[in-house]
Amino acid sequence: MKLTIVLGPFQPLPPTGFGAVEKVWVELARAFAQRGHAVTIIGRDDSDDRRMKVRQGVSIIPLRGFDASGRIAIDLLKDFLYALYMVLCVSKSDVIITNSFWTPVMLAPFKRWKGRIIVHVARFPKGQMWLYWGSDILQAISSVVARAIREQTPSVQNKIRVLGYPVDLSVFTPDKSNRINNPSVVYVGRVHPEKGIHLLVDAFRRVIKQIPEATLDIIGPVEERQGGGGIAYLQELKTATEGLRVTFRQPLTDERALADAYRKAGCFCYPSVAELGEAFGRAVIEAMACGAPCVVSALECFQDFVRHGENALVFDHRVADASLRLADAICTILCDREYANRLRRSARADVERYSLDRVVNEYLKMFEGIINSAD
Repeated sequence: MKLTIVLGPFQPLPPTGFGAVEKVWVELARAFAQRGHAVTIIGRDDSDDRRMKVRQGVSIIPLRGFDASGRIAIDLLKDFLYALYMVLCVSKSDVIITNSFWTPVMLAPFKRWKGRIIVHVARFPKGQMWLYWGSDILQAISSVVARAIREQTPSVQNKIRVLGYPVDLSVFTPDKSNRINNPSVVYVGRVHPEKGIHLLVDAFRRVIKQIPEATLDIIGPVEERQGGGGIAYLQELKTATEGLRVTFRQPLTDERALADAYRKAGCFCYPSVAELGEAFGRAVIEAMACGAPCVVSALECFQDFVRHGENALVFDHRVADASLRLADAICTILCDREYANRLRRSARADVERYSLDRVVNEYLKMFEGIINSAD
């Protein structure tokens, strides 16, 4: 098959970019190429060299993108301009996958000449799915996103497919000792208020009263152009954690270094409060694969792979004493190591269904299905 993957204008391609969507599709593209398919990725590149290149069997067409402004109208205009040019860049393909807002709309009239269109829905829809009536598949990354699409736009429900993100279990693998005794709490993700970092900091203050030797490691992008909350927000967090054993680290672009960070976690915590923003939670899947006992908020997107009390702990982030409940969950994991080890062993077994090979097979089956389907 000839596959073209069109990524959005706001996040650069790895290794310079930190977007989860970009990271996943570069990983999938390599896997598709290894299976013998012709794969092209079109996306933002901030380097000075924007000539077409080939990396690990994948053709890369780098384009100049835009920095997100945070204002919807302006960012939609930027995406519109990006999509206009994108239509010219996409050559005849069997399947075109895109997560750009306007690109599927622009491509639909030319589908007969360009190829079948899959809209990759990586965030909660906001009523815009009717725009994609001309696409072949709306691929939701979790069941809760699929449900939101159906509720908002019943007319496209026959186009919806649910297919999550993969994890490379050869990289994200547990420590050989199969036990963790490190009283460290780790968070990996954007350093932004919607990720519940304030809850985590407040909870950590409670944790150290019971476990004085505990540490907190916050790893992720801070700059607004990378999806973070900005330097002012980081300074607020640093002020709130003054005197505590808290470390703020830049994002880890190397997957092996990231896996090592997960493996060293006595407790991995993902306290997101983004009710209409969090759609999957790949960092949680990666941490579970590495054997880190996990605590997550009660967002519905985690229900696809988290079973409270069996492979992770869930705290209610919607109540007034949310930070207390988070602290209790963290302390349970750090203090009851036998229970923590049961959680992590169960989690590792459960994430097998998200293995790279298995998910790649599901994607290829989806592609073949729409290629062979009647118009």
